[in-house]
Amino acid sequence: MKRRNKQLLAENEYVKELLAVLKENPSPSGRDFAEMVAHVGELENRLAEAVEELRTMRQELLQVQNRSLKAVLQRSCKALEQNISNMSRKLSELKKLIVGGCKEALAAFKKHGTDALDGLSRFFHIKPLLEGIKKAADASIRIDDNAVSKIQNFATEYHQAGRHLKNMGRTLIGKEPVQEPKAPGRLSKAIAAPYKVNRACMTAAKRNIEKAIGSLGCLQESSERRPSVLKAMQENSEKVQPAAKKEAPVKAADRVEL
Repeated sequence: MKRRNKQLLAENEYVKELLAVLKENPSPSGRDFAEMVAHVGELENRLAEAVEELRTMRQELLQVQNRSLKAVLQRSCKALEQNISNMSRKLSELKKLIVGGCKEALAAFKKHGTDALDGLSRFFHIKPLLEGIKKAADASIRIDDNAVSKIQNFATEYHQAGRHLKNMGRTLIGKEPVQEPKAPGRLSKAIAAPYKVNRACMTAAKRNIEKAIGSLGCLQESSERRPSVLKAMQENSEKVQPAAKKEAPVKAADRVEL
């Protein structure tokens, strides 16, 4: 599986430019946006690690001799590959949307100044994509758990069968049977290891997604709380503007009779 969109989000010129603008014009929106970019960056790293673990899984599968177990693990590996490919595709779309949002935000800033930075969240409609990536991560975690369970069950059954055969031989020569189950062998541990590592990657990826969604929510809240500078200036101007002078009533003594 090829890795899509190799350039990291934080290395994109428009993302870096907007981060620089927000640093020069401090605001809660700037902090929340920077955190969101950082979480997406961590998600990129976790996904890259998961892709590497898929390669290790394929290598370990070559050592599996049991056909039924091998068939199960091959299906698991294929399902993981599809899930991670789906995550990579959605991550690529997510990065494109963020870069596009940065372009729009920078254009608005150059046209309207700092006032355009108040409603920064309106440039980033990415929550559905983040939630889609989270669902794919959850699915991968379930596949990993199922694969590890299958490997452990197979190892237990294999060692139980071996112990029964060994105990039959011991009984024939008058020795006490062995009761303690044997620990999983090195091969089963080696086969399960990539699934466990991939699960750890997907769990970390899920945490990063949840943090990114949280930062996006804070970005939206800060935009809603903070009115635009222009609107605030207009409202203040209306408050301090003196009321129009009312015409003084004409006194009876001042009236001129014709």
